[in-house]
Amino acid sequence: MSSTDSAPDNSKILWLPPADQHLLEDTLTKWKEYGFSTQPTDRAEAEAAAIEAYKAAGLEPPRLFIWLQSPWAGNTAMKLFYSDVDWPAQLNTGQVDVWDKVWQQGLKAVGEMVGSDTWNAVRRNIRQNATKKIIEKHGIAIEKQVKDLFAENLGIYVWKYLRKMAGGAVYKQIRATAEDKVKAVVDNKLSAEVADQVYHELVKPLHQQVWSYVAEPLRQMVPSMSGVLAGLQKWDGGFGQHDSGWLAYYDFVSQIGVEGTEPLNGLTKLARTSGWWWPFENICILTDRPVELHRDNRSRLHNETAMAMKFRDGWGIYAWHGVLVPAYVVLLPEPLTFDLIESEPNAEVRRVLIERYGLDNYLREGRVIKIHQDHCGILYRMNLASDEPILVVRVQNSTPEPDGTIKEYFLRVPPNMMRARQAVAWTFGLSEEEYAPLAET
Repeated sequence: MSSTDSAPDNSKILWLPPADQHLLEDTLTKWKEYGFSTQPTDRAEAEAAAIEAYKAAGLEPPRLFIWLQSPWAGNTAMKLFYSDVDWPAQLNTGQVDVWDKVWQQGLKAVGEMVGSDTWNAVRRNIRQNATKKIIEKHGIAIEKQVKDLFAENLGIYVWKYLRKMAGGAVYKQIRATAEDKVKAVVDNKLSAEVADQVYHELVKPLHQQVWSYVAEPLRQMVPSMSGVLAGLQKWDGGFGQHDSGWLAYYDFVSQIGVEGTEPLNGLTKLARTSGWWWPFENICILTDRPVELHRDNRSRLHNETAMAMKFRDGWGIYAWHGVLVPAYVVLLPEPLTFDLIESEPNAEVRRVLIERYGLDNYLREGRVIKIHQDHCGILYRMNLASDEPILVVRVQNSTPEPDGTIKEYFLRVPPNMMRARQAVAWTFGLSEEEYAPLAET
């Protein structure tokens, strides 16, 4: 029996036969493996995939590939290309390391691009100028200082050349061009029922487990820049293995005989082989997959002893059952105490600390007295010998988690609160009379 119609438009897939149902399950399993992979990146294969993606968008292949070992490093390099920083004196240690890795990879490439005669002339001119400046300053050419100044000025030359050569970011063009071509062909090949089934059984679980539970927390931490690189974050790159959700859809329909998905082949191969990437017109920044990925039984990032996700350059993130936490929450370099918990300003992190410490211990050690309880929560008072009392309201999140569980929070409120509803209302900036729990999120 066929899954296609016998009517005039007999190319539309109206239902999935058992074999395709199994294929749908296999595709889900396969793309989870891609999304969670910690296997070493095949850099040659990834570069070939990137070239294919460029060509599918009508672009010339990049003239230079720059490889870095984490999405944080890749994002830092992207920000450096957008910046006007010529020498890394203003950068912090991690940013300088990225600067140096890009410089090292670009040095040879620039020499090849400008040609040996021009390159030798540039180096000779830079060294002569460095020697001249050192003589003017010290009256003699001190070789070490000449070498240092030569390296600095050569670095400035290389970075200016790379920044000018890079051109604009092209990821949005690459994705939109390929996806639009494919959607124009594929969208009318599946019935609404089949498309809905593929979405709910393939795309949705992948999006939740790979994107929401892994990539999105990572995305929150990647832009953590300081100094001259701080500021508005641009998202002009692709997410490689973490683009599993939407790419798996087209991979599946191609496997059941729908033609026309070829423009996405490059992006699909990249998702199977590498991490996040930032394509410019002439330079393409690629990054490796993580070397470690730890999750709990609900697929959320979690590790009780070290980073939940770690990359080859040592960068990574700590998480506790899906909550991003500072390193100290996991590593506990000092004993966990009530005072340490109270000093943590982030409610999510404080909830994790209370979980680690034990709710009973937290309430007992804090000398907590329950002073009021209603449908909004429970209000506790903690009497301190050397300060005014601390009031905490215990509330439940109004929206269940995807797995059906409901999180509890302990929110500190002013010491003049008398009732739980009044305290919860204060956290929303409302009076007790104004607060309507069902209207708040």
